[in-house]
Amino acid sequence: MEFRKSPETLAVLVVGTDTLIEALPARPIQLAHACGALGFDLVVPLSWGDELVAEAALRALEPRDHTPAVLCSCPLVRQRLLQTGGDLAAAMVSLAPSPVAVARHLRSLLGDRLGSLSFVGRCPSAVPPEYDVAYDPPTLLGIVRDRGIQIQHQPDVYLDRLPPDRRRFVSLPGGCPAPELLWQRCNERTLVEIEGPDLALDVAQHLMAPQSTLVDVATAVGCFCAGVTSTPTDIAVRVAVASLEPPRSITPVMTDAVIPELEVAAIAPSKSSGEIGYDVASASGRPPMAITPATALPNRK
Repeated sequence: MEFRKSPETLAVLVVGTDTLIEALPARPIQLAHACGALGFDLVVPLSWGDELVAEAALRALEPRDHTPAVLCSCPLVRQRLLQTGGDLAAAMVSLAPSPVAVARHLRSLLGDRLGSLSFVGRCPSAVPPEYDVAYDPPTLLGIVRDRGIQIQHQPDVYLDRLPPDRRRFVSLPGGCPAPELLWQRCNERTLVEIEGPDLALDVAQHLMAPQSTLVDVATAVGCFCAGVTSTPTDIAVRVAVASLEPPRSITPVMTDAVIPELEVAAIAPSKSSGEIGYDVASASGRPPMAITPATALPNRK
């Protein structure tokens, strides 16, 4: 199957953070080269989406008073926080997930030059109309092996193409704002990362406290975009992701001109539809995309 509208269009792949972890000991640049060998013209890190979400979160928090807030961009977080109703809606900074953010950015940036947009990772937000194709990490890594491409034999530097910027400026994995930017731009607001099993109690205690905080529960609920690969774990997953990335940038990675609209209504998930709480996907009227077989990969001969 071929997704290019013409030979001049691009087949683009966004690589989820969980995929980087599952591809170890291969390095991210080696994985990007392997995906290029499969036929993708451009391999984009999900950190671009994290940067967009984190910037949107900072802009949403800047005009707020000092009351505590909780970040809600991951579909798993949305499901957990709203599963009993909308009581937390007023405290939530409700945004689209990082895969959606980077998809909107790429579609706006590339326009008619985009032939197909694919995603590899387990985030349930990677569905139409944002993405044409979605793979889970074992499926794509299996296709790489079946094609005879040895990831660990790929170069660990970019040799023949302009590398996408993999640095971060405002974000942590998953789209949470970095603590120093949160403090500087949002009236000395501090970041609280929930990591224990008593999530509901911990969130309630922080939201009732007088401190100006942003509560993040992404890793506690198993956010794949934060680096969780199997079962919910603690904030150490972000340390693992950071070890695979270059040093942080001292200037913005994404410019104001490409920040898409990311606000999402904080509504409870629909039990009848089986949605995981991400209302933009269900509003499209199209079903979630199943894992795509190898025949859907771009064919670069």
